[in-house]
Amino acid sequence: MKTPDISPAELHKIMEDYEYDPDIMNTEDERSLAIKRAMTKLPEADRIIFCLYLEFGSSRKLAKFLGGIHHSTALKEVSKIKEKILYYLQTESKNKDLITN
Repeated sequence: MKTPDISPAELHKIMEDYEYDPDIMNTEDERSLAIKRAMTKLPEADRIIFCLYLEFGSSRKLAKFLGGIHHSTALKEVSKIKEKILYYLQTESKNKDLITN
């Protein structure tokens, strides 16, 4: 795989945009608060599965932890949960638009 040609100035700009923040999970910006609100709307089992997925970082590790289910089953469940979170986020965004207009 060939790496893209990036000028030093472009690389510097990218690094500024994505500067490491060790307190990123403690920052209470609007996006993180919206995600937290969306996750509270999930059924408890979905919240647990999604948090485990985030902790393990892969559907294979999640599947193994859940008792050896096939990783594609775990991935399918995580995908469904992500869709629910996105739906909640979109619904919240639409409601905010209605209130402010």
